[in-house]
Amino acid sequence: MKTPPLLITASLDAGKTPYVALSSTALRVEAYLEGLLAWCREPWVRSIVFAKNCAARIRPEVLEQVAATYGKTLEFMQLESAPRTVTQGKGFGEGYMIRQALQKSEILREAEDFIKITGKLFHPGADTIFNGQVDGEFFVCRTFDSRGVSLIRKRLSSLYQTERGSMTMAFLKRRMRVPWGWVAAAPDAVVDTRFYRVNRNFYAHTLQDSYLRVQDALGYTLERAFWDDLQGHSVRRIDTPPEIIGISGSLGTKTGEYPEEIRLEARDIAVRLVI
Repeated sequence: MKTPPLLITASLDAGKTPYVALSSTALRVEAYLEGLLAWCREPWVRSIVFAKNCAARIRPEVLEQVAATYGKTLEFMQLESAPRTVTQGKGFGEGYMIRQALQKSEILREAEDFIKITGKLFHPGADTIFNGQVDGEFFVCRTFDSRGVSLIRKRLSSLYQTERGSMTMAFLKRRMRVPWGWVAAAPDAVVDTRFYRVNRNFYAHTLQDSYLRVQDALGYTLERAFWDDLQGHSVRRIDTPPEIIGISGSLGTKTGEYPEEIRLEARDIAVRLVI
């Protein structure tokens, strides 16, 4: 398989995005730099698209110089934020960011596939995970508990599979104060949207609009939307969870540990990066 470019999505400041535990801009910047440095040290990585959609002011040339030091090509992209992220959740913002990146990135336009990674995270040994034989390769979680879920909630969950239906459910919850337990999406399997490989054209036709239906407050996340949209398609579903190093912006939880030299280098670069 030809080495696909790495698409790193980044929001260096949390802004007004709901359900975010890691809100400190300084800590977020260092976390993103740690992830970037870890990927730059991977021999198989050749090109990186670093897509940022927040208002934090930085010097992009610093990121480009860091990548060049490790023999990598880095394309920096400042993208628009999505106002509907405030009401629909972070998955909406991520989907809008990837849509823009696919439209504007020279590196992605020339690639058949790309690997997407949430910027604060690193997956050691990622080059051994994907084989590139199908339209996409995704980590999935099929564990869910439907006990106690009302019948009406189960029946109405299919409405989330269209944008109009999703917006209707959100309207019912916010404007008519219908109980959450009536309109929230019933639990189902989900896709791990932190890390996956996908054919660019397949993404454009199958997953590019998934984010439009996201309603985090009602349990219909981007992870769930991806799962629904991948049904019936020739993709590889990986049931074992990925080995992830880094910190979750949503939960604030940390897994694994970057080497001290990466942490120290990230702190040094942060001083030069932020304006």
